[in-house]
Amino acid sequence: MNKRLINALGYFKYKIRILLKPEDEKAANRVNIIFSNYSLNSINNLVGGNFFTGFLILMQADDAFIGIVTMMAIAGNLAQVFSPLLMERLKKRRNILIAARCTIYFLNIIIIGIIPYLKFTNGPKLTILLMVTLLINLINAISSPGFSVWHLKSIPESIRAKFFSFYGISCSIVTYAIILGASRIVDVFKASGNEMEGLMILRVIAVIICLIDIYFLFRIKEYPNLKDKDEVNLLNIFIKPLREKKYLITVAIACLWGFSASIPGPYYNFYLLKDIKVDYAYLTLISLLYIPAQIVFTPLWAKWIRATSWFKILYIAMGMFLINYIGLAFVTRDTLFIYLISVVYGFVFAAAINLVFSNIAFINLPVGNQTIYIGFFSTVYNLSCLTGVFFGKEFIKYTEGLKFELMGVSMQNKQYILLLTAFVMVFAVMLVYFLQRGIKTNEDTNC
Repeated sequence: MNKRLINALGYFKYKIRILLKPEDEKAANRVNIIFSNYSLNSINNLVGGNFFTGFLILMQADDAFIGIVTMMAIAGNLAQVFSPLLMERLKKRRNILIAARCTIYFLNIIIIGIIPYLKFTNGPKLTILLMVTLLINLINAISSPGFSVWHLKSIPESIRAKFFSFYGISCSIVTYAIILGASRIVDVFKASGNEMEGLMILRVIAVIICLIDIYFLFRIKEYPNLKDKDEVNLLNIFIKPLREKKYLITVAIACLWGFSASIPGPYYNFYLLKDIKVDYAYLTLISLLYIPAQIVFTPLWAKWIRATSWFKILYIAMGMFLINYIGLAFVTRDTLFIYLISVVYGFVFAAAINLVFSNIAFINLPVGNQTIYIGFFSTVYNLSCLTGVFFGKEFIKYTEGLKFELMGVSMQNKQYILLLTAFVMVFAVMLVYFLQRGIKTNEDTNC
């Protein structure tokens, strides 16, 4: 393993030299894209993930609300299909996209941050939070495809697997380092009975990182957007993607993962933080193990992708990853070691899944009016995730209070929903296998 780690680190150093050459204009853009995304991911983790779950717990949100807020976030992103109606009419998009990003930051960090201090009862506060969450995701839906197309023009097809491999590893290192420090801050405040104040400090840090993101966004050059002969209108944004069989297969494969992986929703983190009272720092320390897993295995997955195909690696990784859900279902306060084993095992295959999904929206992507296809992909993918979350929400609702013992472990619905997820993912893997057979993607020869 030590030799493999050294080789992986050498690979990592090599990618920095090859992908980020300062004399190449597009390479300089890629540097700025990477640092912008470091900032974006750090911000999203400081005000989202486990910290947002803790935030909701402190606002006395119940299981039903947890499911609704997750569904509201995904539902807002369904509006991505309408993004081309604006984006494809603009010759220059950068300033509008950056303004949208700033608006999202203001709402997500500052406005949501002041909701607990409003002079209302928790019911109205949670309603306001839902509305703000929907607005954030509507703005993100309209702008997100524009960001994808803007940044994609600086990442040629020939280096995408290498680029996303490098980016995935380095982003995890930066993001988890920040989350580890953030977890320590919140745990200190939590120990003194001031958890909400600790979460507010994270939001202050997030505001500072916002300025870094905006700085790097302004440094990314915008290239002309290629258009095809068809007019962009309400009819075409739905019809054009349906004419692209290979791209529809890409969308279908992504949706199979999206539906099955979304079934657990946020309930398991809710279970860990509230029911068995796991510390933020413990969860973050375990999450940090994803970094060495990425360093070691992402280069190997990238090599196997180049030797086979993106989709073949995806169904193999999904088939192995679902075992992770089975292990997590048996985690209790007395069996936390199972959490460690299951998560670390899952990281090996999550590295492959994340690598594939960093590029999946661009596999078999037609050349002209790409915002249409990116918007269509994102909308249908989010719809599949919304369906998965709704399915999970209804499962949790109808199994509330239902407990049973399995293999000596007393289980509640937030645990055995993971067994359901694993069962559904078995069928998703089989469907991905049959869909990808005989389909040669545009990038299999140069990924």
